[in-house]
Amino acid sequence: MILAFLMLFAATPPDAVLLPAIQFERGSTRAPDEQPVRSIALDAFLIDQTEVSVDAFEQFVRLAWVDDAVWSAEGRAWREAKGRGAGGEMRQAGRNSTHPVVAVSWFEADAYCRWKGGRLPTEAEWERAACDGGDGPYPWGEGEPEGVRWSTKTVSMGVMRVDTAPVLEDKFSGPKGLRHMVGNVWEWTADWYHRDAYASGAEKNPRGPATGQWKTIRGGSFSNLPSYSTCTHREPAAPDDVRLTLGFRCAYLSH
Repeated sequence: MILAFLMLFAATPPDAVLLPAIQFERGSTRAPDEQPVRSIALDAFLIDQTEVSVDAFEQFVRLAWVDDAVWSAEGRAWREAKGRGAGGEMRQAGRNSTHPVVAVSWFEADAYCRWKGGRLPTEAEWERAACDGGDGPYPWGEGEPEGVRWSTKTVSMGVMRVDTAPVLEDKFSGPKGLRHMVGNVWEWTADWYHRDAYASGAEKNPRGPATGQWKTIRGGSFSNLPSYSTCTHREPAAPDDVRLTLGFRCAYLSH
């Protein structure tokens, strides 16, 4: 209990990337739930340079899984029902421990970020991190270069294997060296999903609806076409959903 309590208030990870305060145009005209394009402002925050790796998540499982302090009330209820989640073998999915963890629910991702002294990024923060307030549609701008961890197949055959890259290996790093902001694995965000969420809300540090049925995931994955892997594409996922295509990264307050 004491160890997990100390970890909850640990220093920000040294490789977290500082993103200064910004005003930028959120959204796009590519899909109805990405509209309207609207100017919003965000305070400075930090975000993990990489997606959370298998090794990092398994440290959390060993050190803090049973500590109520790092779980929300809803997360504790999920943990009581699901035990140890999908299990280490499924989370690793036949890859080495430097790859992004997969098969984690929103509740697990939320608890891990709390343990690290952070939280899941809001949708607005995630979008800002992906394209740095630029025009996109990808972190590097236009074009679909070879080597990005997404699918170029036009017909989905399902997940035949978890074809990710290690979290640090990314030839097309995003702004400020952020890795795999699109492709590789989908990433959980803090916000509840609503199709019309962009049509209302605060102009500064906006958050999603107060309640909902689905959380929002962003960024696409190794099994998705590039059109799913833009800086602005939004998808809903139930918070207890477990997918071999879905991982996360954490955000932190700027001190």
